[in-house]
Amino acid sequence: MNMEISTIEVVRIAVGLVIMAYVRYCLLNQKVWLRGPIGLFSKTYAWGTREENQTLFMLHVIAGTAFGIWLVVGPFLF
Repeated sequence: MNMEISTIEVVRIAVGLVIMAYVRYCLLNQKVWLRGPIGLFSKTYAWGTREENQTLFMLHVIAGTAFGIWLVVGPFLF
């Protein structure tokens, strides 16, 4: 079985690994990157703690892990 990986698949794997690194950083430091307190129109970006942003923290970890794994494993499945 000869499997060749195209350039786009290498990029997908690299992006998936970057997303997984972000999730790892969030888990190790218990922080999440978010916008300021004003909401979607805020121009302030900062790291927020897990305690203050529990829902967003979990969303980043769960969605980031799922999407990262999909990007990394996808080229080998299809």
